Formats: sequence, C-alpha cells, structure tokens
Amino acid sequence: MIRIEEVLSIYKESQVDAFLKKYTGLDLNERDLSYDKIKANYRFLGNSSSNGSNVGQLTSGEKGLVERITNAIDAVIEKQKNKCGIGTAKDSRVIIKKAFPNYYSNMQDVMNDSADRSSAKDAEDQVILAVNDGSRSNKPTFDIIDKGTGLLGSEFENTILSINHGNKLSRDKSYLIGAFGQGGSTSLPFTYATIILSKKNGKVSFTVIKRVELTDYKNMVYVYMTLEDQIPEVEFDGFKCDDLYLEDFIAEEESGTLVRMVESEISKRFRDNEVTKPGMLGDYLNTELFNVGLPVKVIENRADYSSNAHLQNRSVYGSQLKLKTSKRYVKKDYCGTIKIEHNNRLYNIDYYMLLPNDEAKWGSESECKKVFEQFNVYYDPIIYTVNGQTITTERYTKLNNAGLNFLRYRLMVVINLDVLETEKYKFFTTDRARIVDSDLTHGFLDKVVKALASTEKLIEINGIIGEKSVSSSIDQDLLDEVSRQVKNEYSKFLKTGTVLPGKPGHHYNPTPEEIYEDHIVSLDITSPKREFYRDENVVFVVTTKAQKHINEEALIYTFMNDRNFGDIQRNFMNGRIQYTINAGVLKPGTYTFQFMYFKNNAYSLESEKITFEIKNEKTPEKENNNPAKSLDLDIKILDEATLICDVARDTVNKKITVKLCLDSDQLRSEVYGLSASSDEISKTKNKIIKPIVLFSLFYGEFYDAIEKDEDKNRVILSFIKAFVSTVDAKVVEVM
Repeated sequence: MIRIEEVLSIYKESQVDAFLKKYTGLDLNERDLSYDKIKANYRFLGNSSSNGSNVGQLTSGEKGLVERITNAIDAVIEKQKNKCGIGTAKDSRVIIKKAFPNYYSNMQDVMNDSADRSSAKDAEDQVILAVNDGSRSNKPTFDIIDKGTGLLGSEFENTILSINHGNKLSRDKSYLIGAFGQGGSTSLPFTYATIILSKKNGKVSFTVIKRVELTDYKNMVYVYMTLEDQIPEVEFDGFKCDDLYLEDFIAEEESGTLVRMVESEISKRFRDNEVTKPGMLGDYLNTELFNVGLPVKVIENRADYSSNAHLQNRSVYGSQLKLKTSKRYVKKDYCGTIKIEHNNRLYNIDYYMLLPNDEAKWGSESECKKVFEQFNVYYDPIIYTVNGQTITTERYTKLNNAGLNFLRYRLMVVINLDVLETEKYKFFTTDRARIVDSDLTHGFLDKVVKALASTEKLIEINGIIGEKSVSSSIDQDLLDEVSRQVKNEYSKFLKTGTVLPGKPGHHYNPTPEEIYEDHIVSLDITSPKREFYRDENVVFVVTTKAQKHINEEALIYTFMNDRNFGDIQRNFMNGRIQYTINAGVLKPGTYTFQFMYFKNNAYSLESEKITFEIKNEKTPEKENNNPAKSLDLDIKILDEATLICDVARDTVNKKITVKLCLDSDQLRSEVYGLSASSDEISKTKNKIIKPIVLFSLFYGEFYDAIEKDEDKNRVILSFIKAFVSTVDAKVVEVM
C-alpha cells in the first residue's frame, strides 16, 4: 500500500508526473494517447467524456479556489449538524451557534459593536488554506483542508468527483452556502493536477485528477487515477510532518478532506505578495466570503514570505466582520441603512463610508482605493450577497450619474438577497456574472440608487470630499469660459439629433482568440434592453458559447407568454445568436420571453424567463428629448484621481459634471514631456481642457461603457496625443 508521506510530498508538476508514472505507467503527457490505453488506471471525471466544457465555467483561478473553500466550509457544517443532532436548519448559523458557541458569541458581539476584534476561538482550524511553493513563483500550490464529514473511496465518484450532481440543491440543504451547482471541479482548469485525499472511518483514500488530450476526443478531458479499479487507500500509521496542520489533520482528526491544487493559476494581482498584505489574496477571500459564518485559517508557506510566522498565520473572517472591527477606516458618522420596498418585500441595505484615517487624504482617489480594496477587491460600490458569499457587483456609473460623484472608492453598499429565501437564486445568472432583468429584479437597482442619492449623510460627505478633491491649479475664469463654449457646441450637437453610429451593448463579446465549444454551453439572454417602442424592432442576444455551425443546427425554441413563438429572425454567430422581432408584430403590452434548447429531441437547457414591454408610443424625435435649454455643465479639475476624465450625467437635474485630472504620470511622460517646464505644462493643460471635455461628451455612452480605468485613460491619452500633434503640426506649417 502507498504511504501517505509519498502523496503529501507532491507539490510540483514534475512530482505529479513521477508519481503517476510509477503507479500507472503513464504520466498522461505522452503523445497519441487513446482512452483505451489509459482506461486500466483512469476514469472520466463525472463519468463523462465531455467533461472539459462542463468543468471550464469560471474565468479565473481564484474563483475556483473559492469554490473549493466553500465546499470545505459546507463539509464542516454538515458534520457538525449531524454531530449536534440538529434535524433541520434553514441557516448555517443555527448549526454554528451550537457547534462553536464561543466563536458564535464573539461574532455576535462584533456585529453588535460590543467587541472590537474577531477571534476564531473554538472554530479555529476547522477550515485551512495553505499557500505553498510550486516549481515557479507564479504558480503556487494550494492546500484546502476541512475537518468535515470526510469520504470513503467508494463515495468519491458521486460526490467530490461528480459534475453538476446537485448534491446541495435540495431545499433541506439550504443551510449550506455552496448551493450554486458549480462545484469544486470548476477549479480544475487552473491547476496542473488536483489531489483529493479524504479521511473517514479510520481510512484515508486519495486520487489524482489531471487533464489529458486523447486522440479519440476533440477536446481536453479530465480523468482521475484508480488502482485495481478502485480509489486507492494510503497507510498513515505513525505519520509525522513538519507542517503541523497536516499532521494534526491526518493523525488526530476523525474525518475531513484535503484538496491540493498543484501549481495553480491565479491572477497576478493576488499572488505577487504575501497573503495578508492589503489587497492580496486574504482580502480577496474576505470579499468573496463576505459573511459565510466560519473563519478560514490562512497559512503562508512560500519561502519568500514564510519567515514572519505571526503575520502569515491569520484567519479570514469575511468583510462583514472586518467592516465592524476596522474603526480606523470605517467612518460611522456616514454609515447607515436604507430601506427599500420592492415586489412587496422589504430590503434593509447597509452602506459604509471607507476613508483613509488621515482626513487630508480623503480627496485622493489612489489613497482611498488602497483602503477600499481591503474590504472589496472588486472596487465596485455595490455588492450582492447570497448565503454570505459575494455574488456579483454593480459599477459606479449609476451612483455617479445620480449626484454622488465624489464617492468612488469610498462608498460600499451591501445588498443581502437572502431575504428572498429560495427565490434568491432567480436574481442572478447561473454563472453569477450579473443580475438578471426579470419581474423579480426590474427597477430594483434604480430604487436603491435613488434612495442612496437622497440620503443626507451621503450628500454631505460627497460635498466634503468634493471640496477636498478640487484643485485650484487652473484659473476658475478659464474653466467658466471653457464650460460656456462647450455648452454652446454640445447644445448644437444635441439639437441636430445627430447620433453616433451604433450603441454599446453589454452582451457577450467574442474575441478572435476565443475557443468556442462544439455544443451549447449556456442560454443566457445577455442584451440588457427590456423596453421597446411600438415602431422599434425587438432584439435579444443569447449567449451560447458554441461555434456558429452548432448554433445554426441547434433546436432552440422561443416561447412568448409560455407559448411557442415562431415569428422571429435569427442571426447566428460564434458564441451567440441574435433574435429579432420586427416592429409591429407585437401589440403594445407586457410579454414574457424564454428560450429552450432541445438535444436529440430531449429537453437540455433553458434561459431565464424575462419580461419586456412594448410601449404604446412611437420612438420620440431627438429634439423632444433635447436638454440643451437647461443643460448645466460643470468642469472640475482634481488634484489626484485614477481617471484622467470622468463624466457624470445627472439626467434628472440635467446636469453634466466633467472631472479632469491633468497631473497623471501618463500625461507627464506621454504628452507634456518629462523635461517640460512648469510653464510649458500649464500652457498644454489649458489648451487640452476643452477638447477633452468635448471628446468625452461626444463619445457619450461609448465612453461610459468602458469598464476599466486603464482602458478609459488609454482612449483619452490617444485622443490628447493626436490632438496635440495635430495642433503642433499646424503651428509649424504656419511658421
């Protein structure tokens, strides 16, 4: 029998290969492998030869890591439920309260502001994440350990080695947090190999999962190792190890599971420094595991960072508890709760103001961003949580346009969807990428934004930060004159009714490098529009992630008000299908719409059911919506900001605020010149203000739709450089 030390010594690619070669005769890197050649010692993950596409649902390795951690937490909760004799539980906290009373008591004290620090107490070491060195610094090896239910080798196939088995989806499992149907297998594409080792009933079983290319299948597939057609067991009597957490788990704990993700790919941002540094992996986990209820102990074993044992062995408690204990950054005078009523349900939505301890830095976006990422690494101001996990976020655009235009990287809003009970899973798409637009959700975010924008505390702090942000480096008379000129030119543009070609959508945008699947992966309605005029075509884009010819051949039916609907045009592309209903086909009114996919004449997939409206109005003429007569344009120059140009469009008050930061390092190096004098820089600044403002306004929604700060800055920089070079060329020509 294999000794456990041999399995636990595997941390690198070469060690995986040597181990597999030793016990199966193949390391799975050989050329021209067929399934027939490997079937003696390997089985398909999920008992499916097409498991590659099912596994590859996530876009980043750190998301897969979170899936493994939530599985670990659930295993602990499941074990403690049985151990404590709890029959039914709607929420994990019922179980945590009884299983770990000291930890639960501390957690409640923190939430009630009667304790100033979180402590794992009797819940310590129940879930552990250890970060180890791989063969390369950019690919660490992770251990995720839980002291949960554990598994026998005979139970692996239908649990931890299954795909979409739905082990947590029944109503009686609502106390588990990982109930989204994705599972830990989604972490596999981001690892060289994954070792599963589990203890139960005095036995320790293990397997190795690895990706392999087989000649008889088009796509890569995932297989796991067996010996003599069984999940193998290991000997562990007398096991000793330098890593005490491993020794304690194997030698002392009655049950549990270790998942080792060998050489994992995670975003550079989260692996380039020690785990507990602000904004690193620890804060990513705090954000994702926002309020899951159990602490996760994080151990830093990488040689570059492991010397400071005190700093490297800490627990992640989730950003909810962190918000309650971080008195240095959370400004309670500007925190609170708003109440929103939507679809006859009351939502209590908490908001927090996060600012540097030094008030002089409140106007600096970069300083505020450093604080903000310690609680929310996504930087977006609004997050949605379900079962304590962060599900998705909302960008700053709506809050910016509603008048809270100085609270970027400062305001954090938490929307807990657990109030919806089982309906909460209908609130977002299956991949948790965004909130769906349906009867359940329609208009909800607008109510939240409106309530926040009318909250006196937030209006007050927005004004305070605005005063601290605005620079006096540009003469105000010049800004007023530029604003007057821009308003005049922009008003003429609006009066003409001119529309820039196209309109940016938020649908799935295929890239030339993307590999499309040879089957339908999803049916997601990814175009956002839900209201149409009676003389307007109704257009929906459906993301399938499949090749164009697959989309063309697929049996996808459209259902209008739950009845099959055929009066629709289809445009097939790689990754998506565009459906168009010509104007006039549908009478004014409200409709439900859904897509269903049938494979081999059997039901296979369905999209979410959306609701849309045909208005009993014609498309209004452009001049009817012309805000020029009362348009208020305010240009502000900021001392420091992450964006060179930021535009806030308050459509209610017909006010546009353009914030410019003209002192960035990029502008100095690419526009002004590093050797330019202060006088030369000042002249260039004065020259480019008006063109930048006009450009951002004319670019309109195209500019607003750019998500990343660096991409927006690159667009503005490209324009400025083109403008400056054109002006300089004309000056030379005249001379």
